[in-house]
Amino acid sequence: MCIAAYLFRATLRITNPLLIGVIATLLVGCGTSATSIIYTGTGSTYDLHESGVKILGEVNICQGAFCKNDETGRTEWPLSLAVPPPASHYQATLRQKAARIYNVPEREIVLGEITVGFYNELNGTVRGWQAKTIAGRKMLSE
Repeated sequence: MCIAAYLFRATLRITNPLLIGVIATLLVGCGTSATSIIYTGTGSTYDLHESGVKILGEVNICQGAFCKNDETGRTEWPLSLAVPPPASHYQATLRQKAARIYNVPEREIVLGEITVGFYNELNGTVRGWQAKTIAGRKMLSE
C-alpha cells in the first residue's frame, strides 16, 4: 500500500502528460504479442484431399481486438479471456462463415488446417484472435 501511495504522489508531481502516459503504461503492464497455433482435422472429419471434395477457397475470421466486424464494418471491443477458446470454437465460426460466403449448407463444409493467431497482453489475457483455413465442399449423396 505504501508503494502505491508513493507512486500516486510521485505521479501527481509530474506535469508532463507524455511522461504520465509512459508511467501509467508501465504500471498497468499492457502490451500485445501475437502467437499462433495450428489445429489439424480429426479422424472423424473429411479431408480436403478426399474424392468428392471441391475446394471453395480461403476463409478468415476474427474476434476481439484488431478485428473489423464483417456485417457492421465497425472495430470490435477487445476480449478479456484468461485462456484461449477451444478449437471447436474456431471450427464452428469458420464453418458458419464459409457456409454464408459460398452459399453452401453448413453440414457440407470441410475445413483444412486452421491457423489461429492470438493478441495477448503481457499477463496472458487474450484480447483478440484471428483464424484462417481453406474450406471445401463435400458432395453428400442423399
